[in-house]
Amino acid sequence: MISWLQLMFRRLADRDLDQGEVRARNRAFGGPVAVAHQVSDDTNLLAQEVRLERLEVLEVVLPQVESFRSAVGVRHERRALYVRWFDTDGAWGLGECSCRPDPYFSGEFVAGAREVLRDFVFPALPARGAVADIERAVTRVRGWNFTTSAVLDAMFDLLRRRGGVDPLDVWPHRKVARVPVGISLGLFTEPAAAVDRVAAAVADGYRRVKLKIGPTMDRTTLEAVRTAFPDLYLGFDANGTFGEADFDLVASLAELEPKLIEQPFAPGRLDLCQDLKQRQPNLGLCLDESLTDLGLVIAAHRLGALDEVNIKPGRVGGVLETVRILDYCRQNDLPAWVGGMFESGVGRVANLRVAACLPAAVAHDLSPSRRYFAADVVAEPIDMDADGCIDMSNDKPVEIDELNLERLLADRLVLTKS
Repeated sequence: MISWLQLMFRRLADRDLDQGEVRARNRAFGGPVAVAHQVSDDTNLLAQEVRLERLEVLEVVLPQVESFRSAVGVRHERRALYVRWFDTDGAWGLGECSCRPDPYFSGEFVAGAREVLRDFVFPALPARGAVADIERAVTRVRGWNFTTSAVLDAMFDLLRRRGGVDPLDVWPHRKVARVPVGISLGLFTEPAAAVDRVAAAVADGYRRVKLKIGPTMDRTTLEAVRTAFPDLYLGFDANGTFGEADFDLVASLAELEPKLIEQPFAPGRLDLCQDLKQRQPNLGLCLDESLTDLGLVIAAHRLGALDEVNIKPGRVGGVLETVRILDYCRQNDLPAWVGGMFESGVGRVANLRVAACLPAAVAHDLSPSRRYFAADVVAEPIDMDADGCIDMSNDKPVEIDELNLERLLADRLVLTKS
C-alpha cells in the first residue's frame, strides 16, 4: 500500500527535475515515489527554497519550579539549546534541541550537540537550496537526532513565518483543535506523597497520570496510588532502566493493572519486550528510547514487542520522519501519542502540533511548560484548560520574548556562511 506520505512526495506538478535531484529525494525519503508534492501553484513541500546566512546556537538556562526525579537522574534546571536559522534578509526561524545535558536518555547531550552543530551539521548545510537539500545534508549525521531535528525545525519555522508549509500543514487526515494532556510524575519515596500528588493532578484535569519507576523503587508507592485511584488511567515509565535480572519484577507490575508500561528495558533489548508480551499478553507495552526511526517502529511492531508508540519528534530526527511514523501507525491501527522532554514553550508547541494529528490519543505527555519553569522564552505561556486540554486551534509560529531570551541566555555560538 502506498502511504499518504509517499503520495505527498510524488510529483504532481508538471515540472522537470534533473536526475541528480530525483536521486537525492529518493535517498532522502526511501523510495522512487519520493518526489515533491504540489501544495500550491508554485510551491512544492520539498522544493521550497531556503537560504542560510547564519545559524545561532543558543544555550539558555531555565530554572525549574521544582526538582524532577526519574530513574535516569534528578533535574533542577533545564539547559535548553536552540537553533536560530537566519535568512540572508534577516528573517529567522527557531528550533529547540530537547536532548538532556547528559547522555543518560540517549547518546546526545547539550555540550556535544553544540559541537556537532558547529563541526559537522553547519558546514554541510548549503547557503541556498531546497528543503530536500537541507534534509539530505543533516541526515548524513547519524545518532544525533535531537540535534538535527532542531535544525530542521528552525528551517521549517522560518518557512512558515514566510508563508510556506511544513509536513504537518499538509497532513491530510483529521486534526483536533484541543489536545488532551497527561502528566508524568517523578519517582516518589513516600506513598502518601505520591497519592497526594496524583490527587492534585487529577483535580487539575489531567487525562492520564504516568509514574516514573526504576529497579530501586518502592512498589508500595505504586500500590498505594492504584488503591487510592482504582479507575485512574495510570501508566508506568522505567526509562529503560530494568535489566534481564528484573524481568519477574517488571512482569509482576501487571497485577496493578496499568494501562501501559513504557520502556521497561534498555533500548536495544527488544527481545525482553517480546518475552514480556508473551508472559503478560494483556499488559500494554509502550516504547520510547528504543524507537529512533520508522524502521525500528516497524521491527518492534512485527516482533509483537509494541502496543503503543511514544512519538518524540526530536528523538526520531524531526518532523519529516515523524510523519512517516504517524502514517505507519495510522495504517496499522497502532496507538500513538506524543511524549515530552522538558521542552520550553518553543519545543512544546512544536510537539503539540504533532499531537493535534492524533485524534484517537487519550493523552499526551505535554503538560504546559509553565508547570516546569518559572520563566520561558515564549511571549504567551501555554495553558491547559480545566478539562485537561490545550487549545491548538491557532496554529501559528510562536512569538518569542526576546528580553527573556537574552536574560536567560548562557551561551551564544554564531556560525556564518562565508
